[in-house]
Amino acid sequence: MKILNIKVLSLLIALTAVFSACKKQLDINNDPSRLTPEQANLPGLLATTIQYTSTSFFNAGQYGNFYPQYFAGYNSYESNIDSYNPYGFDNIWESAYRDAMPNLKDMISRAETLGAPQYAGIGKVLLALTLMQSTDIWGDLPYSEAFKGPTVPSPKYDKQQDIYTTSLKQILDEAIADLDKPVPTTATLQVSASNDLIFKGVIASWKKAAYGARARYYLHLSKKDPSNAAKAVADIASAVDNQLGAADLQLTYTQDRPSPWFTNLGQSVPTSKTARPSYFIVNLMNGTGHFNGVIDPRLPKLFDNGGAATYIGRPVGTLNTEQGSNLANADFTEKTFYGARTSAVPILTYSEMQFIKAEALISTDKPAAYLAYINGIKGNMLKLGVSAADIDAYINNATITKAGNITITDVMLQKYIALFLQMETWTDMRRYQYDTSVYPGLKMPFKNLLGNVFVQRGKYADNEPGRNPNVPVITNQAQKLWLFN
Repeated sequence: MKILNIKVLSLLIALTAVFSACKKQLDINNDPSRLTPEQANLPGLLATTIQYTSTSFFNAGQYGNFYPQYFAGYNSYESNIDSYNPYGFDNIWESAYRDAMPNLKDMISRAETLGAPQYAGIGKVLLALTLMQSTDIWGDLPYSEAFKGPTVPSPKYDKQQDIYTTSLKQILDEAIADLDKPVPTTATLQVSASNDLIFKGVIASWKKAAYGARARYYLHLSKKDPSNAAKAVADIASAVDNQLGAADLQLTYTQDRPSPWFTNLGQSVPTSKTARPSYFIVNLMNGTGHFNGVIDPRLPKLFDNGGAATYIGRPVGTLNTEQGSNLANADFTEKTFYGARTSAVPILTYSEMQFIKAEALISTDKPAAYLAYINGIKGNMLKLGVSAADIDAYINNATITKAGNITITDVMLQKYIALFLQMETWTDMRRYQYDTSVYPGLKMPFKNLLGNVFVQRGKYADNEPGRNPNVPVITNQAQKLWLFN
């Protein structure tokens, strides 16, 4: 995996704070999260936008990971997100619409004006991924008229179908085209290692990320048009290296700039936590779920059970005293892979690409699907630091291999484990409409504020109707999005 050093980010953020403090306090047309032309050049914008994009993906996971049941909460029914309370979606909205996307659009525009196609291409990769995640959460969104400042104070909400069929496709195609263009001879227009906080200026890695993002896009549309599955497979051929351990698109944090997962959950004591691993993810790995009798060697990498003999997850949609919630011992601490100070916020991974390939080919080329399935498992285990002996024992277990006769259930559940903490899994679940033949053992929350249905969408930010009268009126979060309908 490519390891990232973001120490330079501290200086950039400090400079941003100084410049922002000098702005006119009463100028309501100035967004304090956006850097003005006087405040940053392209290298500065690149570092800042990478950080904003990572934060956007973290926020989506922080509040949204209750929906695919990675987490279960424990305060009250009215505040438990796993009971389908829409708490936290304001934070997801702001990190995407106030921070990440407007600054990415800014960087892209400047890069195109200055003739810096690699900066524009990187910006478009990150913009496409952020917009795709956002529309997968909310559906209809401002885009075609958005980010134009006071000239368009109330942008229209584009239909999700238009965002997918027009906007996302255009952004992704342009990203690949930009990254294929010759690198400028002027040094100031070249992406440098010091400001590319993910791939250290290696444009070939960004090209792979662009193809990977488009593969995700095509997979999302494969239920609408099955021919998109083949397009996803074709893009994956350009998205990953031909060996395990290919670079992931992720922001890795440092001791002095700790991971937000560490700050949010890893360092917290159990009594103060708002989230703990759910029974569904833990049971898939402790031998009591679909992979019955197989103990997953990733268990101690992802969860901390304080040295207990077994791992027990928390029931979803319960209070501390209900349904055996008090028996749960699996936790998310600084001893775990993603709870550590120096952990990463993954955006797009090698393992995901392999599972996309496995899903896309399982009906037409079972041997190729099986190889991708095994590579997806191995890639994730290598990333988590599982020993070679433990990897071999797991992937050679008959319950995992099924003599190569794997099913879509095996693929989607292994993808679910490998993409722990990523909201992409919620998109998967809704593509299959929470089908318990695909996700066996998945249950609705014990207390379900939506009644007797699974959650389908996020709630628009509470303050958005006051800013934009074009916000769609949504009956409730059980209303399906176009992509899943």
